Amino acid sequence: MSGAPLVTGMSPKEGPPGTKVTIRGERLGKSQSDLIGLDICGVNCLLTSEWVSPNKILARTLLCKTKGDIVVITRSGGVGASTVQFRGYLEASVGPTKESPVWVDETVSVGPRPLSMTAYQQEDPLQISVEGNDKKFPVEELLELFPEGSGNLRSENFVPAWFLLENHHATSFDDLKLGLNFLGRKVGSQTEGKLSFLKENISSVIDQLDALIALKEKCDKYRTKHGSSFVAQIDDAIGVSEREAGKLFQGVLAKKDRADMTRNALNGYQRFKFLFSLPGTMEKSIQKEEFDQAINDYSRAKALFEQPETDKPIFRKFQKEVETRAYKLRETLRNKLVEKPPKIEEQRAILDYLMTLQCDYDPAWVCLACHFEFLTNSMKNCFQQFSSMDSQNANTAKTPSKQDHQNALPNQVVFVENLCELFSTYFPDFWHLSQDYFGGKLPVKPNLSKQAEMKKMMISTVQLFGTLVTSCLLPSGSANTDEFEWQEKASESMSEWLQHCLGFIKDTYTDFLSLDPPKEMIEILRNLLFQIRCYSLEIMLHQLSTEVADLYKQETWSSEPMGDHGFVTPLPAKFETVIINASKVIKETLLQKYNEERPLLNNEEVKNRMREGMGNALSAFADSLELLISQNRGVSQFHSSQKSSMTLPLKDGGLRSGLPTSQTASLLLILNNCSYTKVVILPQIYKALVKLGYPDMSEAVEKARIAINGVENLTFAKYTEMKYEPVVGQIEQSMNAGRFDWEKCGEPVGVRPYITKTILGMIEVIAEVTAVSEKLVTTVMTQVIESVCEELTRLFSCIAKFSENGAMQATLDMAAFQDAVSGFLVGNSINLVNETFSLIPRSKEMLRSSRRIQHLLDEHRSKTKMQYQCLISSNTTKL
Repeated sequence: MSGAPLVTGMSPKEGPPGTKVTIRGERLGKSQSDLIGLDICGVNCLLTSEWVSPNKILARTLLCKTKGDIVVITRSGGVGASTVQFRGYLEASVGPTKESPVWVDETVSVGPRPLSMTAYQQEDPLQISVEGNDKKFPVEELLELFPEGSGNLRSENFVPAWFLLENHHATSFDDLKLGLNFLGRKVGSQTEGKLSFLKENISSVIDQLDALIALKEKCDKYRTKHGSSFVAQIDDAIGVSEREAGKLFQGVLAKKDRADMTRNALNGYQRFKFLFSLPGTMEKSIQKEEFDQAINDYSRAKALFEQPETDKPIFRKFQKEVETRAYKLRETLRNKLVEKPPKIEEQRAILDYLMTLQCDYDPAWVCLACHFEFLTNSMKNCFQQFSSMDSQNANTAKTPSKQDHQNALPNQVVFVENLCELFSTYFPDFWHLSQDYFGGKLPVKPNLSKQAEMKKMMISTVQLFGTLVTSCLLPSGSANTDEFEWQEKASESMSEWLQHCLGFIKDTYTDFLSLDPPKEMIEILRNLLFQIRCYSLEIMLHQLSTEVADLYKQETWSSEPMGDHGFVTPLPAKFETVIINASKVIKETLLQKYNEERPLLNNEEVKNRMREGMGNALSAFADSLELLISQNRGVSQFHSSQKSSMTLPLKDGGLRSGLPTSQTASLLLILNNCSYTKVVILPQIYKALVKLGYPDMSEAVEKARIAINGVENLTFAKYTEMKYEPVVGQIEQSMNAGRFDWEKCGEPVGVRPYITKTILGMIEVIAEVTAVSEKLVTTVMTQVIESVCEELTRLFSCIAKFSENGAMQATLDMAAFQDAVSGFLVGNSINLVNETFSLIPRSKEMLRSSRRIQHLLDEHRSKTKMQYQCLISSNTTKL
């Protein structure tokens, strides 16, 4: 308890000696021993005091004849003040034979010994019930209403209204009327009683009057006869009476003197006994850590040693012993003050003890230095302990209460939990103690010149916390110090625990803000959170990229029709789900403003890093698709499990089964996935990111679109290569089958088989592509036919000489080929066909004039009508 006592109210406000007064106020002492003085109207009433609580004291007034303050003196708070006054008065003279609560000239002995007395109860003149009047009317209001009045019936300034408000404020009006009637009857009976008494005793009164007359006659006769008065005899009789009365009073006063002598002797004995046994008593109290008792005894002894009667060598010897024990007590309390870990409530009590003992240093500053040293050393030791051990040992270093749910935690996580708990537990005590010290709430005078040093200590503690967390969780170099370095660097799996650690740090930050510290210290932890959140954002985006890149492992090659995009596997939808779910988690954990944190999206550098990271995550889907191409993942597995057969979708949404197994079918699905992702999935992801409040991610989406374009081109090139190589590869062999010689061949009888096989190979390609995506037919066939045209041009350029029949056969073959694929001939393909015709002698002339060639072409169309229809329908569907 700190602060001087303050008396704010009392009841009653006045009374004669012995009046029981209830004193109310603030900081009126911690116990009866803490109360060392109580003055009422300048008279010490400590002997009659009874401490009830820090807000209430009961006491009996002594010889208070004037109006004065009530002053309370405590060891913990010093001399107090009063906002109210008590008025004392003498009700009647007090003599040696009249009963009184105290002797008139009695002095108060040393030591706070409460005296319990029976309260004076005055009779209610109205003689009515006081039930319901338990709650007293406020005395302050009565004083305001009647400044000079009193409710005491014996007081000269008695005010009936005061009496009624104080004693009958809850009494009904009817009861008050009955009380008034009773009072009237009582007064009337007293007035009429004198006359009735005379009437009833008239004979006795006359007899007494006759006796007086007879006495006067005898006196006159005595004076006439003897000539003198008998006044001398009466005087002698009075003298005898006076001596007899003196004997009576002398006995009473002698008894009082003997009682005073006995009491003084006992008091002296007790004082001296207390002094002589005090060193041993203090030693026992110190050993038992009963510091209250030891300090109380020391204070009493100090007051006794200051009295003149103890100014003797023997007392000085014991005084020296007492001071030695007091010095030992101070040292014991100092050691308790700097115990580790510091206990704030115990330290506050020790500060009170040390100030009572008048120590010659600033114990509060010693206490603050103890807190600072303990907190900083504890955090450093915690870092050294966990930074040098492996994860297995870290788990054994935890407290038993936490060991069950932390068995698998990395040592970095365990360190962060322990550090946050350490900081949240001890820093608030350090902070509150410093605020109380400089705010004057401790029982010491603050040294205001140390405020700058105190601020430096506070900032140093918070900076140390931030440095240790940064050294543990962030990459090397982030802590900007070489003093603290985590020996075992965090592994990739540590990224999974960043959010767990971030939650502990946020809780610590919230507790720290509740202290209302300066902005300078808040900014330190705010920057720490900002750095960890930025690093967590990079880690989460990196993990998202890894997760997206691994989506190829989930490809099942089952497909569903998606309108113009053909048949698409679930992989693009999984890609969208992964991106959106991860974006929601990032927003909830990192992007939302939390308790005065610095918003990440207000920083341009963070925005740029976020765009880059999200662009990498979106582009990782292209890497996943590329892995499907390069590793042929899933296709070979699917083929082996399906016994070399696969299922392809039909145009009507059904499934086509029993087709030959081919990796080219999976390439077509990848092409559809690329197209569907670019046209549908990426715009949907962009809209979702905008809705979640992300910054503009158009650059990231464009980066992903470019990456998917690359994969699409790669897939198309691989597919067309796989499809035109079989078709092109068989042309030369078929053309030269049977050692066919263009110079010695006979008259043409029809289109040669190498053209027919080539057309059938292209029809097979059309069938496969159409089953997956009709819009890819033209693109694929244009590339395949261009490759076939290049091969035909190469082969015909290698023929040295054509005979007339050979030229006619070659013209027929090329005309049949051109007729079949005319719908897919564009650009370079047309040029190659024309170039091939130019390599055949008189090819254009024969096409115009040779009926034989036209007849054979018609015949060929008739025989291959179905094949022609496949090529024409595929081209028509595309258009």
